[in-house]
Amino acid sequence: MTLIGIFLLNTLLVLMWTGLTFLFFAYFRRLQGRSLPDSDLPFISVIVPARNEGGKIRRCLESLARQNYPNYEVIAVDDRSVDDTGAIIAEVASRYPHVKCVRGQDTPPGWIGKCNALVTAQKHASGKWFLFTDADTCHTPDSLRYSVSYALANNAELISFMPVQELGSFWEKVVMPVLLGSFLCGDPMNTINDRTNDRAYAYGQYILVRRDVYESVGGHEAVHDQILDDISFARVVKGHGYHIMAADGRLLYRVRMYTNLQTLWQGWTKNLYALIECKLLYLLIVICLINTALCGPFVQAGLVTGWWLRGEIAHDLPTLTTLTGIQLALLLAWYRRTSQHYIGVGFRHFFLLPFGCLTVTVLYLHSAYLVLSGHKVSWKGRRYTVNTSKSIEPEGTCSTGSQLEPLDSAFVPLTPTDSGT
Repeated sequence: MTLIGIFLLNTLLVLMWTGLTFLFFAYFRRLQGRSLPDSDLPFISVIVPARNEGGKIRRCLESLARQNYPNYEVIAVDDRSVDDTGAIIAEVASRYPHVKCVRGQDTPPGWIGKCNALVTAQKHASGKWFLFTDADTCHTPDSLRYSVSYALANNAELISFMPVQELGSFWEKVVMPVLLGSFLCGDPMNTINDRTNDRAYAYGQYILVRRDVYESVGGHEAVHDQILDDISFARVVKGHGYHIMAADGRLLYRVRMYTNLQTLWQGWTKNLYALIECKLLYLLIVICLINTALCGPFVQAGLVTGWWLRGEIAHDLPTLTTLTGIQLALLLAWYRRTSQHYIGVGFRHFFLLPFGCLTVTVLYLHSAYLVLSGHKVSWKGRRYTVNTSKSIEPEGTCSTGSQLEPLDSAFVPLTPTDSGT
């Protein structure tokens, strides 16, 4: 292939990448900030699992305790934390009568810790609807009012909402835009909202489900050993014929999934390979796509600049320069559109994309290595083994009596989701 052919092919790839992203947002469901009358709003049980979330749980519970909603309760589960999470939950509960503190139980063999915590909490819940949300979230005052009203108005039986991501540290700003932005290409038509389409997933930080639906499909017991428990649960619900939806959650809440390189690395490697179905072919495709679409334009820009400075390839240089400019313009449009769901990034972070592509490539490879080699992954004081069937390997108990178990998911293949406990 000629040099112009290579540049043209990469331009088409970037165009496709950007087009799919804009198509996703064109079909994305949006809340309008509308509410049903108080008399039409059902009693809601908000369930928050928390393990070693001492730095985040107070903000989450305070935001939930101050909801502009007439009838609800908050059930916070201390999932056997070894930090001050339990004490913080108890302190907040002492100030807000509708906040309950529940101590998590030992995790049975073969269970994911988060699923066990949610099942424990559900036994204390009285609501007609359940909202499962994570400890690293922060909710707007009208979060419950808007989300429940939207679910009822659209006859949804399970609905999840895509959050605004808070990106604080350097590594968050490098890695998260590449990963989260790339996930949007997986369902550009938002077919999850189509009753006749089998596609199902959930943004795990905010899942609202009707209680009778939850119980009829077996709740989280039905997915107790699934690494991607939120996605698996959505598939179970849709598989039973219920109406599931996904929508924009910018009016509802924001989330800080990770705060440094260590937690980011452990959080993604625990399930990133599972997000691409644990298939080597998919691994190769994803790595190639990310590096050609997001990193390729910068590489070509460097080459073109060097050729101009040295006066090389004079005949083809204007064409190559034009193609490179088109790629960078498309990529910048992609970055600006996806950044509407991020807090903490600006124009200058656009130039970190090549570094982000390299880091994400290593993350994918490391995650695949851990699964294929049978090595365990550590997360919040627990260690677990991920198998190629996307379920956990049953283990014994460790010396502290904690079940060796995996954590829940962060993202469906090419679809964003949660951080887990």
